[in-house]
This record gives sequence, structure tokens and C-alpha cells, in this order.
Amino acid sequence: LSMAVAGQQSAPNGPGVAAAGEADKNAGNAHFKSGDFLKAAACYTKAIKAEPDNHVYYSNRAQAFLKLNKVSRALEDADKCIELAPQFVKGYHRRALALAALERKEEAGDMCMKACEMDPSNRELIQLGVTLRGKQFVAEVAAIRKARAAASTAPAAAAMVGAPAGAPAQSTQPPTGSAPPAMPAPRPEGKRKALTDLAPEEFATEIIRTTLGDLLENGTLEPRVYMQPSLKTGGKEAAKQRKKSGEAAPLGVFQAARAFDSPETLAQCIPALRQQLKGEFKAQSAALAVLKSSVAFPRTWSNKGAKWPFAEDCDGIFMQLEHPGGRSMWFTAIEGVGKKEEIKVGDTTSLDPEQFGLLPKLFQ
Repeated sequence: LSMAVAGQQSAPNGPGVAAAGEADKNAGNAHFKSGDFLKAAACYTKAIKAEPDNHVYYSNRAQAFLKLNKVSRALEDADKCIELAPQFVKGYHRRALALAALERKEEAGDMCMKACEMDPSNRELIQLGVTLRGKQFVAEVAAIRKARAAASTAPAAAAMVGAPAGAPAQSTQPPTGSAPPAMPAPRPEGKRKALTDLAPEEFATEIIRTTLGDLLENGTLEPRVYMQPSLKTGGKEAAKQRKKSGEAAPLGVFQAARAFDSPETLAQCIPALRQQLKGEFKAQSAALAVLKSSVAFPRTWSNKGAKWPFAEDCDGIFMQLEHPGGRSMWFTAIEGVGKKEEIKVGDTTSLDPEQFGLLPKLFQ
């Protein structure tokens, strides 16, 4: 979830020129990753001199300037990036960040919304928009998705793209058997993919969006494990009924309110969770969302030194994704937990689940 500085490259301006620009860009990326933002900016400047029409180099240098607190120069580079490549989302993202740093929050929110229109699944854009506008941003994005959904489900448009005329509605009823309670899927309304069709990382993006919305609405979060349904969720009879009615498999939710109180409560929770995942629900993946302040055990961030990239007392949301093909983990810093009107969403950073995982491997 950390912001990448590399990107697509435009066509070369002449023999040998693109290679020179690419080499300087790669050197800049290396400096950026090591935290030497001044040298990174200098390398991107060299790349721009070699390829003055390459939008990626301006985007990268804008990001370096933001890290150096040279906000006005970052804004200039973001504007140039947008001029060269109007469909390049990162240009708008950089511009939104620069405007926010200049305290031009209304303009920054507008720019962030424009970027979200092009890439509604971008986690960083969603977090920036929530930081700028709070739950109003979530409502605005939902309105845009609803309008896009209406357009995308028109029969004529579906015939042109070879897609079905409409996406099935999410069921609010739990599947039969011992599957956990279900709730409507949090996927964007204009998205054609059902939860069953999402890759695990895409599923995690949907859960991040849902979790941030819950936090802004309530001021806090209950620990939950969200379970991605499969075509077999609920058993054969439930699957047949869904196929006949056109309904999609519902999202599963495992309530884990006391799971992280002690080693004993966690040990009691894990077998029940695994049973839900592998029983009739037959989950494809599972995503834990829990506030750090809700975790008494295991305190996996303690005594990690520089490996823990936040202050020891920093609160935020742990997101741990588990699926048969692997596992991932992120932490989003949050200020003002418990005070709905004061919540601020900070940076999201990838973590190593082997070091910071709160749950053991769920799919073995």
C-alpha cells in the first residue's frame, strides 16, 4: 500500500534518449526508496531533461518534492504531468496531495474525487479523500458509482462490451447451514464483479473501504473477520437458489469482539473461525479489520524498534488478509478514535504478516 514512484513510460523522443531517461528514473527510484529524496529529485530532473515529454518523470519528481516540503514545485510538476497525460491518475493524486499541503482542502478534495472517478479502487485515493472530506467523500463517491452503474447496465452498452445487462444484487440473507451472518457486499455499485469473482487483494480493497466508512460513521470499530464468499458458499442447495434467482453470494462476517483480549480468548476463537471459513461458507479469503487499541494480545508491534514504522502509541487499523495462496498485512494510522468528528485517516503501510500477524495462518 505504500505509494510507488515508478510508472508507465511514454514513447521515446529519439534513439538513445529514452534509455538515458529510464536510467535516471531508476536511479531516482532507488534514492527515493532509501529516503534520499533530494538525490531522487535530482535524478528525476536529469530524466526530464532527457525526455521532457515523459509524464511519469514529472509525477515522480512531484512526489519527491512533496517529501522535501517543496510543495509549490510539486504542484507545478503535477500540473505538467496532467497536461502531458490527462488520463494518468497519479498526476491528479500528486496535485491533490500538494493542494492539501497548501491548505487548499476544497480544491484538493475536488482533485481527489476526479482521480477516484478514474480509479475508484485506489486505496490511497480513498484514504486521502476521507481525510479531506470525511464521510461526505464516501457519499460523493457512492453517487458517482451509482450513476456509472446505471450507464454500465444499459443493454446497448452491455452488448458493445460483451457484458451482462446488469449485475446481480447482493443478498442480505445468510446462506443455509452454519455459515456466519451475512451483510450486503461493500463493493462499488458500478462494479461488474461480484465478491466471488474478486482476487484476494481486490477483496481487501473492498473491506478497507467498508471499514473506513464504519469508522467515520461510528467513531470506532468492532473487531471483525470478513469472509469472501465462493460459488459453493452455503452448500449446493443455496448455490442452486442463487443461480436461479440471479442473486450473488453474500459477504460473511465473523464477530471477533473479545478475540484479542488474552491468549486464552484468541486460542478459543481460532478453531471457530477456521470452522466457519472451511465449513458451509467455503470462503475464498478472509480479511481481519481491528483497531490497534482493541488488541491486548498479541502486541506484535511491541519491541520491534525501527521495524514498526509508527510511534508506539499510534492508533490505527490492522488489516490482515489470509487466503490459500498467501497472506498480506497493512496498518492505517488513525487519529481521534472514539471521537467521530475528530477522526483523521493517516498513512497506510504494508507490514510483514510473519512479524506482525495477529492471526495465525487460516488456510493450510
